[in-house]
Amino acid sequence: MASNKPLIIPWLIGKINSQMYPGVEWVNNEKTQFKIPWKHGKKQSEDDIKIFKNWAIVSGCYDPPDQKRWKRNFRSALNQKDSIRMVTHNHSNSADSHKVFEIIRRDTEFVPGEQCATMGGQPAFQQLGSCSYQYGNTMEQGFISEQMKHLQLHQDSAALYCDLEDLKNCYAIPDDNTPSQETDDHILPSQIPMEGSAAYYEGAYAIGHVHLDHEQETFQQQIMRHFTCNSFETDFEVNIYYRGTKVKSTTVNNRFGFCLTSRQHPPPENYLEDVILPLAQEKVNDQILIKAVNRILTNLDRGTRVEVRDGAICAIRLGNCRSFWSITDTPTTALPSPIDKDDYSVLYTLQQFVIELIEFVERRRKESPQYSIWICLGETWPDGKPWREKCIMVEIVPVVMRLLHELSHETGASSLTSSDLNLEISDSLSSQSSVLSVLKSIEERMDW
Repeated sequence: MASNKPLIIPWLIGKINSQMYPGVEWVNNEKTQFKIPWKHGKKQSEDDIKIFKNWAIVSGCYDPPDQKRWKRNFRSALNQKDSIRMVTHNHSNSADSHKVFEIIRRDTEFVPGEQCATMGGQPAFQQLGSCSYQYGNTMEQGFISEQMKHLQLHQDSAALYCDLEDLKNCYAIPDDNTPSQETDDHILPSQIPMEGSAAYYEGAYAIGHVHLDHEQETFQQQIMRHFTCNSFETDFEVNIYYRGTKVKSTTVNNRFGFCLTSRQHPPPENYLEDVILPLAQEKVNDQILIKAVNRILTNLDRGTRVEVRDGAICAIRLGNCRSFWSITDTPTTALPSPIDKDDYSVLYTLQQFVIELIEFVERRRKESPQYSIWICLGETWPDGKPWREKCIMVEIVPVVMRLLHELSHETGASSLTSSDLNLEISDSLSSQSSVLSVLKSIEERMDW
C-alpha cells in the first residue's frame, strides 16, 4: 500500500514556488539552488521554522512542542536524498543565518525543466521511461520504467526531481521483507538507513558517507559522549597572565564551567568551579604592576562567570570589575568587546567552530579556526595595544575543541589523548574522510 507521505523534493519545490515562506526562495535563475533560514534555536522566529513545521505535519512527525525535532526531521529528509546537497552555510551573520542547497540534475536520471516538452520528437518523460537502470532485480527495473512512463500523464516538472527510490516507495513495489505498516516513528521500512548510510533518524546518528570499522566506531562512541543534541561537555585549560607573565595554569573539570574570581571561599550554592587569581606580590616584583593588579582583584570578588550553555561558551560579569573578550590574542579590530553584566554574552559556539573546521579540512577555508578565548579583566580590550601590556589577561582553551583541531591537523598521528576525556585516535582515523565524518556528525548534533 502506498504511503501518504509526500516526496520531499516535489513538495519542497512547490513550497518555494508558493513564496509563502519568508526566506525560503530560489537563489539562481535556473531554480536549482534554494535558500532556507537556518538560525540557532533561540534566535529563530515563527517564520523561520514554518517550513520545518509544515514538513513535520505532512510527513506524520508533528510534535507540537518540539521545534528541534521538526528541524532535525526536515534535515534528515534532505540528507537521505542523493539529488540534494548543501552548498553553503552562512552562519556568521546571526540575523540572516541560512543554508543554500542545490538540486542536482544527473543526465542519467533527470531532464532539466526547460527540456521537458520534447526530446527527439517524443515526450521527454517517455524517453526517460525507456532508459536502462541498474537498480535491483528485473521486476524492480520494469516497475520503475513503467512508473517513469506514467509521469508523462502529469506533465509536472517537479516530478523530474524524484529519485528512483522515491518512486519505489511511493508506488510500493512488493517486497517480501517489507512490513505492511509504518514504524512507531513514522519512518517507512524502505527509509530505514542501511549500514553505512549517511541518513539518520531520531536518536540514531550515522557518521558521514563512509563506513566506519570497529576501531573508528570505538573512537566515535568515545568522543560523541561529550556531545548531546544542542550542548557539549568539555574541560577548560585556563592560563592567567599578569602583564605577559604566566602566573597560574589550571584545568577545570566542571562540565558547567567556572568563575574567575579573587574570593578565597566559594559560596555554598556555587555550581561552578572557582578559578582564583593569585595576589600579584606572590608572582611579580614590579611594584606598580602589583598595585594595579590588586586594585582589579578587589573588584573581582563576585567574579566573571564562563559557562557552557546550549552549545555555546558564554560569560557574564557579576561584580564591579569590567571584563572584555576576544577569540584571539591578536585581534584585528580595536573595537572593545565587553562582557555584559545583565545577560550572558555568547563568546563562541561549538557549531561555529566545527563548521569552520570542516571548511578548513575540505580546503574551502585557508586558515584553521581559532579556539582560544581571551578575557581582559579591569581594562578595555581590544584597544589596539598588545595583550602583554594588559595587567590581567586570561586565556581559556576548551579541551574538546583543541582535540578536534589537533585531530584535523595531525591525521597521521597514532594517538591524541586528554587526561579527562581519555580519547585515543587510532591509525584508522588518519584519513581525511574519517575526520570529516566525525566532524559532520558533531555538526548535525549541534545544528537545531
